Amino acid sequence: MRFKNGFTLIELLVTLALVGIIAGFAIPSFAQLIANNRMSSTSNVFIGALNYARTEAVKRGRTVEITAISSAGSANEWGGGWRVWVDQGSNGYDAGEEIRVYSDVSDKMTIDGPDALTTFGFRANGFVDPLPGGGAEYSFQLCDDRTGETGRIIRIHTSGRVRSDTITCG
Repeated sequence: MRFKNGFTLIELLVTLALVGIIAGFAIPSFAQLIANNRMSSTSNVFIGALNYARTEAVKRGRTVEITAISSAGSANEWGGGWRVWVDQGSNGYDAGEEIRVYSDVSDKMTIDGPDALTTFGFRANGFVDPLPGGGAEYSFQLCDDRTGETGRIIRIHTSGRVRSDTITCG
């Protein structure tokens, strides 16, 4: 009696065709998953930096500033990264005063602050300094290169409380 080992060419081609069809459905979903994770990660890092600055201000008993490092455009003031720092000499930022520096975000992401705001801080009592003009909070919109998909809006109340909600980006 003779046994056959292995696959025939037709069995191999059918298997490869099925794998190709399944991959065709999985790859777009995987790209969506990556984009959603990028949005969530960037939002969490930004919120973490805000909470860190507020905590440091209360702990140190003095104002701790957050400044956009380099504006990536008028609709992306905070996309170039930001620094958390304490003004040692009451003369604005000087090299060496930073507590923590956060690098720029992905090219596919934007962080748009309110009306070209690039610096604000938290006072020793945890409140925002300067207080938002014309409202009770600062709002930062995080969007990516997808149209009509959900982004995040991060709101900082004058009391220093930070919260995040989902929004639809244009």
